[in-house]
Amino acid sequence: MSEQHEDALSHLLYGIEADGGFILLTGEVGTGKTTLSRRLIEQLPDTTDFALILNPHLQPLELLQSVCDELGLNPPGTTEPSMKALCDRIYRYLLQQYGAGRSTLLIIDEAQQLPFESLEQLRLLTNLETSDAKLLKVVLIGQPELLARLAQDDLRQLSQRISARFHLGPLSESDLPHYIHHRLQVAGLRRPVFPPATLKYLYRLSGGLPRVVNQICDRALLGTYVQTRNEVSVHTLEKAAREVLGQVDTPNQTLQRSRSLYVWLLPALLVGLLGWGAGLAASMLFAGQWEWPSWLPGQARPEPVSVLTDAERRALRAQLFPWEKLAPVNEVAAAVADPVPVLSSVSPSVSPASEPPPTDRGPEVAPDREEVVNRWERLDAWPAPADLDLAQVQAFVGLFQYWQREYDPRLEPVVCDFAERQGLGCLTLEGDLTLLDRLDRPAVITLRPGGTPYAALLTALTPDSAEITVNAEQRRLSRAVLQQLWGGQFTLLWQPPPGYRQPLWPGAQGEGVAWLAEQLNRQRGGRINAPAKTRYDAEVFLKVKAFQQQQGLTTDGIAGPLTLIRLNNQVRTDLPRLSG
Repeated sequence: MSEQHEDALSHLLYGIEADGGFILLTGEVGTGKTTLSRRLIEQLPDTTDFALILNPHLQPLELLQSVCDELGLNPPGTTEPSMKALCDRIYRYLLQQYGAGRSTLLIIDEAQQLPFESLEQLRLLTNLETSDAKLLKVVLIGQPELLARLAQDDLRQLSQRISARFHLGPLSESDLPHYIHHRLQVAGLRRPVFPPATLKYLYRLSGGLPRVVNQICDRALLGTYVQTRNEVSVHTLEKAAREVLGQVDTPNQTLQRSRSLYVWLLPALLVGLLGWGAGLAASMLFAGQWEWPSWLPGQARPEPVSVLTDAERRALRAQLFPWEKLAPVNEVAAAVADPVPVLSSVSPSVSPASEPPPTDRGPEVAPDREEVVNRWERLDAWPAPADLDLAQVQAFVGLFQYWQREYDPRLEPVVCDFAERQGLGCLTLEGDLTLLDRLDRPAVITLRPGGTPYAALLTALTPDSAEITVNAEQRRLSRAVLQQLWGGQFTLLWQPPPGYRQPLWPGAQGEGVAWLAEQLNRQRGGRINAPAKTRYDAEVFLKVKAFQQQQGLTTDGIAGPLTLIRLNNQVRTDLPRLSG
């Protein structure tokens, strides 16, 4: 299969796992849709049963009968049932299969021939569902006319249920030599038969449609055999194409037509560009959006106009730097002259703890040792810090130190933007300690001992205990107490693949996919020096699903942050861990 066919197969497999009821594959005649459907059947899991309908020109009753025939639901000797009886029979079967841990797929080829009533009946079949899953998925395979039908208003309900779409186009010109080489190799030929000039002309004649390529090449090979030649000439290919397609353009006719087109197109394009540029300049000049250049005589450069007043600038800075305490109003002039803000705290790299003023409190009494040990086991020992913003800043400073990054919140107020520039991912989630345990990364967590939530840095977590840093003070406590303090939200850093910008799913390509394929291969004990795979094809999709199932994750075949973090846990030992 070409890269395009691999992408189409990945989309089909992804759509089968998604929540929608329909998966759509369209393409021109001869692009390989039926062949792709057979490949899809080969890739289906063992727990999936399927029904394949190749002649869909059926009325609703006939369609239901065909589905029952394919699934083996029509017992011999029964009278012709009604539509209700057939629907009930299918529904009972789907429930039985779902209870046994199996799924059911209906594949309809040439779906553009389905009458409207039959399409509506298919939509009603996909209404058969439980509280958490669709009992039947339908794959519609058809020509581009099917897209036009589904765009009609009376089929909008069906169109909205399509969870994956893919339009299969012709082969690209770069794919054509590989396609022909593959077919010749399967037939037992190991040497080239089609010279580059012949291949170029073949692509122009066939438009990249595999079926037309097969027909022309078959006739051209026969003609070459009759001529006792070893290579297919352009003349032989042209004659073969004329026998298959009828009248075709010769290479010289095509070249002459292209030249005559360029002769007329180029002057028209130049005139159009000149007219457009003159019109744009005139409209901008008269609208005041453009001025004569300042270097012309009599023109002076205008002075820049300040957009924000001092008060507006201070208000904006207060939003961006909430932990800063700005100077009072009578110090505005000094603040504008010197843009360095006046902070209420010291640099994040320095501990904010300072020596309190001496007081006459009498002789110090040594606390009981047991009281020191159990200090953080009492909920009343966890009041909210006096400065909540400072506590949050110091928590993130400490988090970045675990990743060997120096974070200055005064210069980088947005934490996740700074993380991205440092090549790190930033993930904020709602969850419990079990989820954080599985991700196994230090995190800035939210504690909520009373009514005021505040940020702290969780640096270690075991089944029995935890270590937390609050305002640069390390504290050790039991996991049970942490569970009572837990606020439900946390933010962690993680190491994404190279070039990662969004979750990787079928059809993606690049170095991120190559990294993913390599790590999956390593995690499965495969060869370390396996050939690089840069496209998220069906093979990568199935490996991601297998890994997600093994790790207890949602098996959707999409490599998002949770999947990639768990994969890092399996193959890398140099990343910060909660478990040590």
